[in-house]
Amino acid sequence: MQSDPAKYEAEMPSLLWGLDPVFSAFARLYIKDIKEMKESKQVPVDDGTGVINCICWKNPREAEWSLPGLDTSCSSDLAEQMKKLQEEVLQKTKLEIGDVVWVRGHIRIYREQREIQASTYYKVDDPMCEVQISRMLELPCLYREVYDKPFKIPEEAPSAPGGLNLRSSIDLLSEKVKDFLLENRIQTFYQQELETVNNLVSLASQPVSRTDSQLMDSKSEPSSKLIHRAFKEAIKVLQEKGVVFQKSNSPKDVYHVTDQDKELHNVTLGVVKADCRKSRHAEKGCHFLHILCCVRQSYSPYLSEMVMHHVLNLLERNSDIVSTMEGYYMAF
Repeated sequence: MQSDPAKYEAEMPSLLWGLDPVFSAFARLYIKDIKEMKESKQVPVDDGTGVINCICWKNPREAEWSLPGLDTSCSSDLAEQMKKLQEEVLQKTKLEIGDVVWVRGHIRIYREQREIQASTYYKVDDPMCEVQISRMLELPCLYREVYDKPFKIPEEAPSAPGGLNLRSSIDLLSEKVKDFLLENRIQTFYQQELETVNNLVSLASQPVSRTDSQLMDSKSEPSSKLIHRAFKEAIKVLQEKGVVFQKSNSPKDVYHVTDQDKELHNVTLGVVKADCRKSRHAEKGCHFLHILCCVRQSYSPYLSEMVMHHVLNLLERNSDIVSTMEGYYMAF
């Protein structure tokens, strides 16, 4: 039986997983994200019911320590040191309810439930909550700088079957458009204005690897229409990332650059400041969806979640607000 390729369109091919440096590192994630992870459909998953043959199995408590060349006095000192080490290990691994634990392991499915199979763990002595506070400050930065950014396949990566480049020219054009907008501090623009920028037009007019049917359809189209379509798709990519947006649902409306829209920044900051003064938000701040709802009411009802995430991340980088916990923000 053959697999349905439509199931895997949203996934990166498994042969390219190793190109992402995060793939081979221990990721520090929120428990909620671990529980909501989507499993890959490209490779089989071991459910833990298989048997792995062992060459040798021995209880470490029954292991005999044999160190030749040591005199009696030296071996007794070593035995005492080993005893202290075992007591320390036992103290670190003896857990009680309420203990703070550092855990490293891998995720597996057992009896249709997702769990973390710990390979290393120990109890953390943290009476002043310094370790926990450090972790709370570290995680938002990791998410913002690493986990929330989509992995970009290197240009030299091989092409996928069917002649479609994994990093398409549309993705490359969208990155160049983004760089052009930010470098020139452009606040608003129309698509037609981008189509007058020579270096962007030359990039948009480059041939794109397509399937045979797409090539046949494009032969009858003039180059100007193909360039116009390329810019439209590139802007759509930037909209999905929250880099640009429109205040109405008209495709002919002007595009706003999220990083340069000071009015949107001020409205968002004003919402967070005003609501954090209220008693129900004073402790943990305002939730993302509440902020989005308020900004939509006072700025634009067509504002997307990605744009709102982009603005909140920008305000946090500028130290105007701080994320107190997952999805909650508070103004200074």
